[in-house]
Amino acid sequence: MTSNYFKVSGVSESYAARNREEAERAFRRVTADETVSLVMVAEPIYDWVRPLVERSKKEFPLVVSIPVKGGSKVEIDTLAQLIKRTVGIDLEVK
Repeated sequence: MTSNYFKVSGVSESYAARNREEAERAFRRVTADETVSLVMVAEPIYDWVRPLVERSKKEFPLVVSIPVKGGSKVEIDTLAQLIKRTVGIDLEVK
C-alpha cells in the first residue's frame, strides 16, 4: 500500500482508502487543514477525488497524483519535473 511507504519515509499523516467514499472523506479532511500545503495521492485514488480537486477554488494545498507501478511514463516525468521545480531535487525514474 502506498500509504505505508509514505509512513516509512517519514510522512507524518498518511491515509489508505479502499473505496471512493473513504478517499473523498480523507481528502476533505486533509484539504480542510490550513497547515497542509501538499497532498500526494496515488494515481488510482486520484481518479476518485479528481472531481473534488477540479471543483476546488483554493490555491493550496497543491494536489499531486503519484504514479503507481505500471502507470504512464508521462505522468512520472511530470511529477519529477514538479519536484525539481518546487524543491530543487532532480529525480531520475528508472
